[in-house]
Amino acid sequence: MIDAILIGILQGITEFLPVSSSGHILYAGKMSLIPGYQLPLWISVHMGTVISIVLYFRKRIKKMLVSLVNLNSPEYRKEHLLWKNLIIASIPAAILGILFDSYIEKIATLTVLGYCWIINGIILIAGELLNKNKRNTDSNDLLSAIVIGIFQAIAILPGISRSGATITAARNMGFSPERAFEFSFFLGILTITGGFILELAKGSGSFTIDCLIAGVSGFISGYIALMILSKAVQKAKMKWFGVYTIIAGFITLAQQ
Repeated sequence: MIDAILIGILQGITEFLPVSSSGHILYAGKMSLIPGYQLPLWISVHMGTVISIVLYFRKRIKKMLVSLVNLNSPEYRKEHLLWKNLIIASIPAAILGILFDSYIEKIATLTVLGYCWIINGIILIAGELLNKNKRNTDSNDLLSAIVIGIFQAIAILPGISRSGATITAARNMGFSPERAFEFSFFLGILTITGGFILELAKGSGSFTIDCLIAGVSGFISGYIALMILSKAVQKAKMKWFGVYTIIAGFITLAQQ
């Protein structure tokens, strides 16, 4: 039970804060801080984190879903455009995930993690500094969706944060803090759900009470992480997560 709670908290917090959940899970696994991979447990945790996003953005998501049955209504023009851009932004990561999933698993070492954590920190710090004097335009163009999608694809590497990369890209493409945050996590719903489906395809297993505990733990910690990150994006404090991952990267490399 304790392991299930710890896994849920670890995944829930690092899935959304820009510090890389895959990096923390890899590090904790290599250091024997958490038990080995158990498919039903991780499926449950991912379900919990997806539910936390849906609950957090429930009002906006409701309008997005309603727009799907009102395709010809000008009232939902912004939602229709957002759907299009989310699909476009999902393509690069989907392609890389399908083609290179097994390869990424082979190179997922602590050395690679250390360097990627440092790169993640540089992305967050440099991205915030570069965006400092830019105007918010909230552009909905094709180029913005492609650039954000490419940054999300880079996050397939352990140590590169999906939320950090996509929010940084969106902010530097002119998105306001609110819109960058929203776009990143709407995109996250598609990405995490896609990963969830891929995990299901790997096989099945027995779901136990520990799976329920892990899912609930992931949901609660994920929701809290969303609230923390929302404030960090609003107040331009993403760089401090970058400082954390740079320090974590050097510590990891020093252990090799």
